[in-house]
Amino acid sequence: MSEKTIYRVSFKTEERSYSLLARRVRESEYFGFIEISGIIFDDANRLIISQEEESLRQEFAHIESISVPHQFLHRIDKLSRDTDIGTSHLKIVETEKEQ
Repeated sequence: MSEKTIYRVSFKTEERSYSLLARRVRESEYFGFIEISGIIFDDANRLIISQEEESLRQEFAHIESISVPHQFLHRIDKLSRDTDIGTSHLKIVETEKEQ
């Protein structure tokens, strides 16, 4: 796997839906989990940073890797070019709770 390979991983927890960009995605050592590591954020030196991206930075800035249960995954995309990266892929969406 090349260091230039980039994956877009979409998953949902009870409260939120996430879409992250990462360098590595693999089976976790924990049964039934996928490990996501090498999380990528767009250039922090840009003038405009979206609230979604800033929220992701704060939540995942000091995390080396995360393990997500298989049933939480929506999809894993292997991007063909690193130019496919965009803030539109870095998202947190609040899920409405059932009443």
